[in-house]
Amino acid sequence: MPELGIFVSFEFDKDNDLKNNFYQQAERLTQHRIRNCSLNESYPDWHWREKAKAAIRECEVMVILVGEDTHNAPGVETEVEFARSMDKPIFQIVPRRRSYTGVSGIDTIRWKWTLINEKLDEL
Repeated sequence: MPELGIFVSFEFDKDNDLKNNFYQQAERLTQHRIRNCSLNESYPDWHWREKAKAAIRECEVMVILVGEDTHNAPGVETEVEFARSMDKPIFQIVPRRRSYTGVSGIDTIRWKWTLINEKLDEL
């Protein structure tokens, strides 16, 4: 199976644990070969935009990990704009047993690997 580059968008200051859990679980729970295209450190705003745009350009799909306040995170909003402008497929994942609000207008699934794998298969 070919490698699939995934850019994970999340609220950097609050939900870094979600990103780490996603990639750790992906190693064990998906049949896809996942390449981490996400940003793994904080950058000044002007530099972050260029880094994010370049990373999104290199990925095949964007996944938004929905935390408590993701729908208000300006960085997530900007990354979604970049992905949309590049016609990248986007979907978002809400952790089970949480009722968080995701980004408006984007398909949302529960954090369950059978559902995540089905979504990745569609792409």
